[in-house]
Amino acid sequence: MATDDTDDYARRTRAIDRLGILLGPRARRDVDLAPYTTYKVGGPASILVTAHSIDDLHAVSNALREQKVPVLVVGRGSNLLVADEGFDGLVIVLGEFAQEITWPKRPAPSRVVAGGAVPLPVLARQCATHALTGFEWGVGVPGSVGGAVRMNAGGHGSDIASSIESAKVFHLGKGIVANVKAADLGLRFRGSDLQPYHIVLSATFALSWGDQAASEQEMSEIVRWRREHQPGGQNAGSVFVNPEPGGGSAGAIIDRLGLRGLRIGTAEVSTKHANFIQCDEGGSAADVADLMADVRERVFNELGIDLRSEVRLVGFDEETAADAGAQTTGSFEATVGTTRALTALDKVFGPLVTDDTLGTATIAPPLPDDAVSELRELFADTGAIARPDDDSGSGETPSSDTPSAPSVSGDTPVADVVDISTASTLRDTAGADQTPSPIVIDDAEHLLPHERPEGSAAITLDPTSPFADASTGVPGAGGLADVIVDRRIGRQAWWKRLSRRRVSPLVAFAVLIGVVSLVLVVLASPIFAVRDIEVSGATYTDPSLLESVEDSIRGASVFTADLDGAQRRLEGDPWVQRARLNWYLPDRVVIEIDERTPVAWFVGVDNRARVLDADGRVLDVLDGQPTQFLKIEGVGPNLPAGTVPTLVYQAAAQLAISFPADIRKQLKYVVVNGPESLGFVLKAGTVVNLGAPVDIRNKLTIVTTVLARQDPEFIAGIDVSSGQPIIDNG
Repeated sequence: MATDDTDDYARRTRAIDRLGILLGPRARRDVDLAPYTTYKVGGPASILVTAHSIDDLHAVSNALREQKVPVLVVGRGSNLLVADEGFDGLVIVLGEFAQEITWPKRPAPSRVVAGGAVPLPVLARQCATHALTGFEWGVGVPGSVGGAVRMNAGGHGSDIASSIESAKVFHLGKGIVANVKAADLGLRFRGSDLQPYHIVLSATFALSWGDQAASEQEMSEIVRWRREHQPGGQNAGSVFVNPEPGGGSAGAIIDRLGLRGLRIGTAEVSTKHANFIQCDEGGSAADVADLMADVRERVFNELGIDLRSEVRLVGFDEETAADAGAQTTGSFEATVGTTRALTALDKVFGPLVTDDTLGTATIAPPLPDDAVSELRELFADTGAIARPDDDSGSGETPSSDTPSAPSVSGDTPVADVVDISTASTLRDTAGADQTPSPIVIDDAEHLLPHERPEGSAAITLDPTSPFADASTGVPGAGGLADVIVDRRIGRQAWWKRLSRRRVSPLVAFAVLIGVVSLVLVVLASPIFAVRDIEVSGATYTDPSLLESVEDSIRGASVFTADLDGAQRRLEGDPWVQRARLNWYLPDRVVIEIDERTPVAWFVGVDNRARVLDADGRVLDVLDGQPTQFLKIEGVGPNLPAGTVPTLVYQAAAQLAISFPADIRKQLKYVVVNGPESLGFVLKAGTVVNLGAPVDIRNKLTIVTTVLARQDPEFIAGIDVSSGQPIIDNG
């Protein structure tokens, strides 16, 4: 092995080992990939992760950002050929969370949401069972939904593009889930814009209501045709893509050369269909690749037709893949680093930034000594030119946060430019002899809110306010409180004396006008304009709403700002349970927000998630899946944020916070199958039916008792809808 190859192997090995450490118990090492493909050949994967939830995918994404290695997502493996040496990278297999199907009910729109790991034949047959038509063709395609979307699989006159409406895609590089419209997937004949770092979690198909018997008859014809014309056994379906329209099928082209039965080692061109390559039990992936290359070369030499392979070669070198007309897929690094045009799918997530696309910071070289000397002479006494290692100064390195003194050179006046953010620092560092005298405002005639007589509305004085005494802030310490008390006493005596005198109406009117004017002046004073706004408790509150509320009160007087209106606006956000706004002199407003607590979520007919609080209120509508909360399985209503769904969903939300500890640790998700059907499923697979959303506490007590007496591994179901347990042991 050459030195470069040895170094590359060592780097790959270290990267794989590091990734395994990052993934922890999620990772399995050296897993045989043959059972994961329809060819049933090939070596092991260095690491395999079965994603049981979206959290597992986030963990993988985080690990890949730390340590990049080749990545391969495996569904049914119906278009994969894994090298005999295996795959030196990470294989991801979607678990049970991607095997779920949600069905519509008449007269709702006929949309089906199928997980990425659902086999196409299973989906096709279940669609017929639910009287849905338009997917019958899938019964003859041995792949999964995710792989079918990636390859735009098809057959019998149809394909994925004919019915798909959208796909929920996870971006491994960014750790983002997005609901991607079909138009943005870049679907084309046996291909799409999906890259190795894209994982199809689910797809939404727009089908039609139809007749079950008719659909089953059509599928029977497809299966019969497939058995008559296509071989079974160990193969990956059609090997080569049909040439351009009008060029005939790949199978017919290979047939023209009489290549049926052509064999290399353990691989053979099918005698039943020339575009199928069969592999013997216990055969070699290398034989299959060599046969693919041989067939392709013969067709090109004889007919001048360059065939392209549908089969993805994994773990092979680029030369072998090129000879077979395939691509070596599965490289996270290679795909990301490839320069290509930005697709509509890329724009959904934003481009993946790599080290190659980041700008490089440029550090200017230090000035030469002669230049520094020249600058010193020019600015001789300013102290403006210094180096961290300058021995001529104090030896202290100036901090970037410390303002420098203004510079003056010769007779040329230089203006002082002061950043307001440094004003306090300048005051603190000024010498004692430079401390300016305090500015005193004589407010003996001013009636501020502090000085209102007893019974008036109280205000809170900010202890940090310049109006509060800096040392104590309490009466008797020479602060504002003493002034207020003394003035109040004096003012009361003045009013008593005034009451004993006759005051002319003209004087009284003038006094009134003066007082009103004074109040207006105080209210309009910029001293009391709101400048400082503090917000606490806002995690999920709409940021744009917060910004709008802040803009509405910033600059207004603390006395006249519409805080009540701001409170009502904030409490209009579904996430906000209560908002409190308090003002403090001279210019500060504090916004305190108490948010509702999310506890559960469900998916609406539109394939968007609704987040619920414990009262069942819809807090938010999301495109992703908030898996940190308890999932309510089943297709729910398309409710907007701020609304409350039906009683059964309210009960499900309450259920999320009511489970006893013994059940909570075993819980997988809650189930709603109708207005009178509430239940939940345990991790062991046990299905619990609570029935109508009433008497939930007693029903949970019964279930807890049953589970304490019997291992849930041996319980298929528990029905407590009648108030008495009915146990199904399977």
